[in-house]
Amino acid sequence: MPGGGSEQAKSRRTPPYTSYRTFKTFIEDLRDHGVPSRIDRSVLTRFSGVVGTQLMHALKFLGLIEDHGIPTQRLRELVDAHGAGHWPETLLELLRREYAPMFAIDLETATPSHFNQAFRKAFPAADAVVQKCVTFFLYAANDAGVRISGRVLKGRKPRSLTPRRKHAPAPAPAKEPEAGPSRPPPDTPRLEDKKPSEILLIHLDPNEMDDEQQAAVWTLMKYFKARGL
Repeated sequence: MPGGGSEQAKSRRTPPYTSYRTFKTFIEDLRDHGVPSRIDRSVLTRFSGVVGTQLMHALKFLGLIEDHGIPTQRLRELVDAHGAGHWPETLLELLRREYAPMFAIDLETATPSHFNQAFRKAFPAADAVVQKCVTFFLYAANDAGVRISGRVLKGRKPRSLTPRRKHAPAPAPAKEPEAGPSRPPPDTPRLEDKKPSEILLIHLDPNEMDDEQQAAVWTLMKYFKARGL
């Protein structure tokens, strides 16, 4: 057997560790603009260098591109499935093929230790990388309708990737009889007592951001820290 095949398999052994939102955003772009003859940096201009590299790695692992970024039939089928009503089924087929060791266990009843042991055995990597790989898998599996044990999801349950709807303004509460000036509860923290960096963290949720958004927030936090804000 030629050595090139084994080297290619080795390079693809680490699963995607970019954010799943980034991956799905890329698929949406292909749906809107068509699948190009080659996937390279010229079609990844909306992603930073690091994110683009992680995305290319994800596409290779999932068998969506070949050498030199040539799209596979799998990629075309996945793009066609997006928004066509059979996205979960197409994505599930892809996950079952590339994450076969994880589907060899009962994901619906697996304990955290069983899940983690199976994942690390199938896809060994540094702890920080494995955690990102697991997060991508859980989001993808959730999007494909896979039932995952609540014990495994505890503390890291994937949120929906659908855009959040703007809620209609709540009806004004009925006025209560006036009983003198109201005072805020004594334990209610006031925003004016907080630093800008603390206020920023109150309103942001890293789990709802892609890699580039998280990087932008981290850069802003470093600026605040340098200014003592």
